[in-house]
Amino acid sequence: MKITAFVLASNLLLVGTAIPAMAQPRPGAYFSSQELAANAPAVAGTVSKLSKPTGYLEVVNPNTYAVYRLPLTRVWGYTTAAGRAYRLVGRQAFAIEQHDSLVVYSRQRTIQQSRSTHTVTELFYSIGLDGDLFPLTRRGLRQRLAAEAAASTPLPTNPS
Repeated sequence: MKITAFVLASNLLLVGTAIPAMAQPRPGAYFSSQELAANAPAVAGTVSKLSKPTGYLEVVNPNTYAVYRLPLTRVWGYTTAAGRAYRLVGRQAFAIEQHDSLVVYSRQRTIQQSRSTHTVTELFYSIGLDGDLFPLTRRGLRQRLAAEAAASTPLPTNPS
């Protein structure tokens, strides 16, 4: 499984084309990855604002126009009205580009270089929706695979 995840992630890096998006989830806030997989948001509605300093996600119900302020510590992720799914990790939103056994995320980051600014898209991956996020680079994948191979090899025994 781990080697196939490495091969799949390596192929994603080699292809360089757009990553196919997952099926259109319903808009709202999700408290767990199981709710996203079942396409059943805990709080359905349009996400109006993600407030990082105050630590809240505001969701507006489309029928009653009620505003729900959800603490970011309770929210696993959310989906926008356009159908874009995000996972929150440490108050940062990572867009879910593809999800299967290997989940691919993206994040926009602005870099200031002397007098100009550039926006860079960073790619990350995790094993499953609840796994830890790792940078999706060739070097990062090689290091991760080497660490997992070292952890899975048995230690030599000293016959006495």
